[in-house]
Amino acid sequence: MLEQLKYKIEQKKPVSVVYLGGSITEGTGASSPAACWASRVQNWLERSFPESRFSCQNAGIGGTDSEFGVFRLDRDVLAYEPDLVFVEFAVNDYKQEAAICLNAMEGIVRRIRERRPGADVVFVVTAMYRMEEECYSRGMRPESVQIHEQVAKHYGIPVIFVGETLLCHIRTQREDPTVYLPDLVHPNDRGYACYYREITAFLEQELRKTEAACTDRPLPSRLGDGRYQRTAMVDAGEYGHTNFFREAISFGGRYPGYISSGRPGTDGKFVFEGCGIGLYWMIAKDSGSLRFRLDKGEWKTVSAWDTYALRFDRCHPVMLARDLEKGTHCLEYQVAEEADERSQGHFIRIAAFLVME
Repeated sequence: MLEQLKYKIEQKKPVSVVYLGGSITEGTGASSPAACWASRVQNWLERSFPESRFSCQNAGIGGTDSEFGVFRLDRDVLAYEPDLVFVEFAVNDYKQEAAICLNAMEGIVRRIRERRPGADVVFVVTAMYRMEEECYSRGMRPESVQIHEQVAKHYGIPVIFVGETLLCHIRTQREDPTVYLPDLVHPNDRGYACYYREITAFLEQELRKTEAACTDRPLPSRLGDGRYQRTAMVDAGEYGHTNFFREAISFGGRYPGYISSGRPGTDGKFVFEGCGIGLYWMIAKDSGSLRFRLDKGEWKTVSAWDTYALRFDRCHPVMLARDLEKGTHCLEYQVAEEADERSQGHFIRIAAFLVME
């Protein structure tokens, strides 16, 4: 299952590793970046195989699911020409619509295989305690986990059930879950150490038995409808007509720039080819709401503020439409007059348009 990794190690060639996921991959809850599971695994690879040079890209972004993972695949994963990709989205896909989850996870796998046919892909299935209460304690696996497992089986991808193993330990030992998951979602150092041990035990086992052969992997037929087979992140500051101000500064460390306005009525439009459209924008304490319409249709409103904004700002995706007829469409948008009464302003900050082609 890890043919590419073993081949690169035995040939003493450089190995590019990408960790794609949400906040648990990013390392939320760890005492330092070095304590999260991705950093621990990277350190283990470097210590275990010192004659190979390992490069690492932690592509974890908190609060994002596999659907956004598809949109940022080119920029955050394939740009690094990976030999090994870990994918972790089970928690953030929990309660996601099944069809979206299936198509997104399949889109990630197929596009990696198309661009990097020899690359190894590993699904890391994490968990939050809510999944224990609603599913695992009742002898069921969450739907998101079942879907990830279905995609993995179809494409011959290994799955490491680190979350299920940890929850099982907590249950059987009758331990307080906050010993490992202080907020019942994100591990602390002790929880990340458990994830790390499971993953490295799997890697050790597979590298012992895997034949070292750098071969292409043929793609089987699709499980889903292929809606995420082609997606794009289009820089908001580089395309379209807008009266928003172009900010040539970092978008929360996630994107090189963005457009912004805190003045109600500021408008813009974006013409695109495809069947779906979304935004990669900022949710902040001074965010407002956005009015938008597609193809001269009904005006709708979506808020760029939520209760989490009271504590921290974050970059976040939002889909505006997923089921358009394939073709040319026009998105018109403007800063709305209304905003949540707890918000400190009306600001809308957009880094990119998310296009389902």
